Amino acid sequence: MFQFSPWPPNSTSDVYEINYGIKTGFNQAFIIDNRTKDALVAEDPKSAEIIKPVLRGRDIRRYQAQWARLWLIDCHNGYGDVPAIDIHDYPAVKDHLDGYYTQLEKRYDKGRTPYNLRNCAYHEDFDKEKLFWMDLTERGRFSYDSGGMFCVNTVYMLLGPAIKYLCAILNSNLISWYMNNMALNSGMGVTRWIKHTVENIPVPRISTTQQQVFHKLTDDILKAKANNRASDVSAAENAIGRGVYKLYGLTAAENSAIERELSLTNDASNRLPQKDVVPKDIKNAS
Repeated sequence: MFQFSPWPPNSTSDVYEINYGIKTGFNQAFIIDNRTKDALVAEDPKSAEIIKPVLRGRDIRRYQAQWARLWLIDCHNGYGDVPAIDIHDYPAVKDHLDGYYTQLEKRYDKGRTPYNLRNCAYHEDFDKEKLFWMDLTERGRFSYDSGGMFCVNTVYMLLGPAIKYLCAILNSNLISWYMNNMALNSGMGVTRWIKHTVENIPVPRISTTQQQVFHKLTDDILKAKANNRASDVSAAENAIGRGVYKLYGLTAAENSAIERELSLTNDASNRLPQKDVVPKDIKNAS
């Protein structure tokens, strides 16, 4: 077995990194809907250079996120050799942000000007293959991204090797059962998938060849959901579940016990009043 951090590496690149998303300090200005995005691009096509698709916590689903067609105005503060965005190069976006200038100027989380976002040293990671997940959920919700999707700070992201293998393992019933028994909860019975707990989930270290069956099943699920997000992918998920139980060396009786316990936990979670499941401050930010 191994843990995400540290995962004993085969090479120096065999390392995982976990971070959270962009903290704008004022989402009302920097997170825009599709209509606003289209209007800004129509007014000045150059605006498209700094408008990126973005996910919130509520958009995270198992395997594939349910993107709400929201966009981030990515006025980054510079990273690596990339200079900070000069808002005067994007007049349409500047006009939009000027409508919120008083709030932008007062916010704590800002960059070199009120128009810039705070520093983000891992900004380039948003262009890489990764998993997104949310904190408060009764079972694992890890969404795969091939690269290019951004997220706000109520979402975690994980980068490293064997991402599709991890997507299968972390979305499995066994890992949900493990987290329900090992992790903190919200006080309302909802498991908290915080960074420290997730990075210490023990995961079987198997060869690239052995990972291929999980890789293919994950691809099958992603393809089905891309065509129709309501697709029935239970056959592929059940196959992953059986494979995961086998990897951990569980018996048939242990498998059945875990499935029964998860079924009872999910039934109880579904009976909770949804307005109370997520703390107000987190719900408003997600």
